[in-house]
Amino acid sequence: MKKILYFIAVGIGLFAACKKGDLVENTAYEKITPADPKYSYLKILNLTPGSPAVTFYMDGTKFSSALSSLGVENAGYAYNGLFPDLGYATTSPGSHNLTAKIIPTIPDGNLEVFNTTIAPEAGKYYTIYTTGQYTAPTKKIPSSIMVEDSRPLLDTTKIFVRMVNLYNGSANLDLVKDAANGTKIISNVAYGTATPWTEIPNLGPGISPAPKLFVNTTGTTTPLIASGSTFTLTKGRAYTVYLRGVSGNSAYPLAVTFYTTFY
Repeated sequence: MKKILYFIAVGIGLFAACKKGDLVENTAYEKITPADPKYSYLKILNLTPGSPAVTFYMDGTKFSSALSSLGVENAGYAYNGLFPDLGYATTSPGSHNLTAKIIPTIPDGNLEVFNTTIAPEAGKYYTIYTTGQYTAPTKKIPSSIMVEDSRPLLDTTKIFVRMVNLYNGSANLDLVKDAANGTKIISNVAYGTATPWTEIPNLGPGISPAPKLFVNTTGTTTPLIASGSTFTLTKGRAYTVYLRGVSGNSAYPLAVTFYTTFY
């Protein structure tokens, strides 16, 4: 696993000119090592179809933001938005109030649309997935799940995957490799659940194979996407494959997507 280091400024440095054009920074930093029990580590993935772009807050303090090149907060995290893109954000262990507000530059700006309590444990990694559907009458992200991201034993000859089913209205689903009637990798995944890590078998030579994966209704060989989904993956890494969308809704059809969780 490639280690990701986090740095938090803990003091204000003084800059002193040694000679013209030279600056010396005296800022003190704390180096946070992976799984440091002083912190809990979080990712947030907005999988609520229809959600406007939002900013997340922890105990009333801004936890996420996305700025334009002009420094204006006008991007936020809408449907399928992942914060942070790489690594994890940190917070203190224990109970916290996690909320989300619509970014100020769009209709209903600053309206709180999400509110939940989380209790991450010391030194552990988690992904929070928002769920349900956002509708104009309620103007709410109605629910979420928090999944612990336990690191599998990585190997440079293997690829691990887990599956998160957040496809609204779906039956239980299987993940199958190569063909709709091919090798079953993961079985019987209900809506709103995540599986343990599973090794993808028979990857073949090369560092970056491109397996074709199919999602079938459990117990059948009928794929929900007839052509399957081809993902170029890298050996030695672990990936989260997640299903999103709303069954029978053309605006939010089924999408099978992935992100690197550990490397």
